[in-house]
Amino acid sequence: MEADLSPPHCVRAAEHREYAPMHTLFRLGLRRLRRWAYVVLFTLLAISPAFAAEQLALLKSKRLPEASGIAVSQYDENRLWFINDSGNSAELIAYEFLDDNYERLRVTNVKNRDWEDIESFSLEGTPWLAIADVGDNKGQRKHVYVYLLPEPRDLEQDVEVPAKLKITYPDGARDVESLAIDSKTGSLYLLSKRDQFPQLYRVQIPNPLTAQKYEIVAEKLGVVTSIPQATTQEAMLFGKYGKYLHQPTGMAMLSSAEGDAIALMTYRGAYLAQLGEDRDWLGALNDSLCPVQTPLLSQGESIGADSQRWLYVTSEGKKAPLYRLEAKCRE
Repeated sequence: MEADLSPPHCVRAAEHREYAPMHTLFRLGLRRLRRWAYVVLFTLLAISPAFAAEQLALLKSKRLPEASGIAVSQYDENRLWFINDSGNSAELIAYEFLDDNYERLRVTNVKNRDWEDIESFSLEGTPWLAIADVGDNKGQRKHVYVYLLPEPRDLEQDVEVPAKLKITYPDGARDVESLAIDSKTGSLYLLSKRDQFPQLYRVQIPNPLTAQKYEIVAEKLGVVTSIPQATTQEAMLFGKYGKYLHQPTGMAMLSSAEGDAIALMTYRGAYLAQLGEDRDWLGALNDSLCPVQTPLLSQGESIGADSQRWLYVTSEGKKAPLYRLEAKCRE
């Protein structure tokens, strides 16, 4: 019998009949561990009554491969507006969740460079939509855009954007996925991503009917320090994406008879921050942010809110689940 001359730092990989270094096998084992951790975590959350949520639909339409933003229609709160992320066409997707019906409206006079959020708001009593073309993964864009258009009522016609806001940040480029608008003050808010502590910016919305394009320098309001940081365990479990688990990926204004609030989405889940006469947006995000019971999402990206204090959340990816949650702090 011949002696086994395999180097001591290698072991035999039977299925390939070749030698695999120990560090390679360790990485493979870690990947398997992560996959099992996903399965266990999903199972625990799925059977826990604390994570109860109403699943309205699976977004299985080919028109929604990467839903990156949700807005609730002000004409019909059973209709949701969606946009897709970069790499997709400049389109609005109207989804009637009671009928499971999708309609596509092309936005003919702008491009989708990196659409990340959509918001519905009122301007002098008229419903409008704001599309946030503000994504900047590499932090290289000198300007970003927010497109304003009246909310369409006719779902069978393409639309045009009458007003474009060309926005510059006062302290350099920022990657942003979260936009919300306070209809009462006419203020538009942007919350950055990839900073250790997200930066909050404000833009006062000009009259979109008096000009086609505005160039605006956003006002920096300050940093938001209340959003949890990724833990060491999360960084180990989710690898290079672990540090982004709690990054803001969507935002919406919630206005109801019970008061106004900010709805915030991260990859990990949803949050709520109550506004008030003595609590502005920066104060609310820093002083009153509380987690909302959220089902497990593979990549939480989008959040919308209606006047009945319901939150609508989903993730990117094909056949993503669409959930409706009560806008209530977790006990």
